[in-house]
Amino acid sequence: MKKEIKDNIEKSQEFLKKNNFDEAEFILLKNLKISDDSFETFFLLGAISGIKKNYNKAEIYLKKAILLNGDHINALKNLAIILKKLNKKTESIEYLKKIIDLDQNNSDALCSLAQICEEDNNLKEAEVFYKKVLEFNSSHHVANHSYGKLLLKLNNHVDGLKLIEKVSGIIRFKNRNFEII
Repeated sequence: MKKEIKDNIEKSQEFLKKNNFDEAEFILLKNLKISDDSFETFFLLGAISGIKKNYNKAEIYLKKAILLNGDHINALKNLAIILKKLNKKTESIEYLKKIIDLDQNNSDALCSLAQICEEDNNLKEAEVFYKKVLEFNSSHHVANHSYGKLLLKLNNHVDGLKLIEKVSGIIRFKNRNFEII
């Protein structure tokens, strides 16, 4: 990697730490004039564009980043999120499945797939994804809560409430004190 590109990436990251997205983006765009083969530049520009809600730009940058490094889970995850926001669910699912191919226990990707299935009213498939997360991480907050709500939709109220209760906690009042159980 050219020194100037590396220096610009470091400068942009300093601006990102200060939430100065415009300045970080400005510096990274300089890199594109130098070279078009910097994964970090495209990844950061994609992330910044996503933060700025410019999802079409984010999609373009993240796809270029993935062309340069197709195994980068954060790039794949960010692109899947952006695609879902652009209502490109089929493409989003493809990238989520790529993440799972790389890391079969990626709870974020599995929960995202479950949520998409649930939105498409494919409740049984959503259930499979939530169960998979809970097999290797029984205390996963999102999986417990979302699966609990799904079970309520499937009329399995007892198990659904148990899962929701597990992550939400129950407050029991005693005189002037309380405890969360």
